Amino acid sequence: MTCFYLGTHRPRWLEKANVPLFISYSTLSKYKHGGDHFPKGLTLWAGDSGAYSELDEHGEWTVDQDVYGGAVYRFMEDIGTPPMFFSPQDWMCEPHILAKTGLTVRDHQEYTIDSVVYLRREFPHAPWIPVLQGWTMQDYLHHLEMYRLAGFDLAAEPLVGLGSVCRRQSTSEIGAIVTMLHSRGLRLHGFGVKLKGLEKYGHMLTSADSLAWSYDARKGGIKLVECAVENAHIGPCNNCFRYAMQYRDKVLEALASPKQFSMPLEFSA
Repeated sequence: MTCFYLGTHRPRWLEKANVPLFISYSTLSKYKHGGDHFPKGLTLWAGDSGAYSELDEHGEWTVDQDVYGGAVYRFMEDIGTPPMFFSPQDWMCEPHILAKTGLTVRDHQEYTIDSVVYLRREFPHAPWIPVLQGWTMQDYLHHLEMYRLAGFDLAAEPLVGLGSVCRRQSTSEIGAIVTMLHSRGLRLHGFGVKLKGLEKYGHMLTSADSLAWSYDARKGGIKLVECAVENAHIGPCNNCFRYAMQYRDKVLEALASPKQFSMPLEFSA
């Protein structure tokens, strides 16, 4: 059964949610070290690097590797419950991100591997996972080979992140990429995979996360009837625990009934 991490920008949910949570570095870094004010982990959680926002806004990583690794150590200490895994400072490969960095897919792939190597060497007590990045099928295959040449056996890793899929997660090409990597024995985590993607290939993912519930509520101005009646909060349910849990129920339902997807015959190189 695929483990679903409910994405949230509300770290206090660590203290009340009895479900796995997915929280970004940028969200946790807003909390100061030490003291009772830092949210305490009473549930399973994992950490995201926030790479997409970082590269989209700045065209590069502005956070030093040692600062990043040290912060994750601080999160582990202050939260009290170690994360199941934490993402390295990976580099997304969406075309508009490449346009902002001015680099190539291969550059982004090399930098992603460099981050995994550095963080595992300098901060060995954090559960860093390798992340595969690319855009086409051939890109992911090439990155897989780059990891092998760097001394990684990704099939032996407890978990491997699959990056650059969030904004096209329901396409048949991503389904084929997941199928290919799954067939090679990789235990995959799908970053930002939503309902349609999970319905199609979620059964081939070891885990996945999504914060789509918050975006949908904010963009659509969604407010649950019960929240309105109780005057539970101002505005839509984009910060609402009740709405997030209802979204999670839909995800679990989708994972329980995977659908077939059409397989494209060829992919662009």
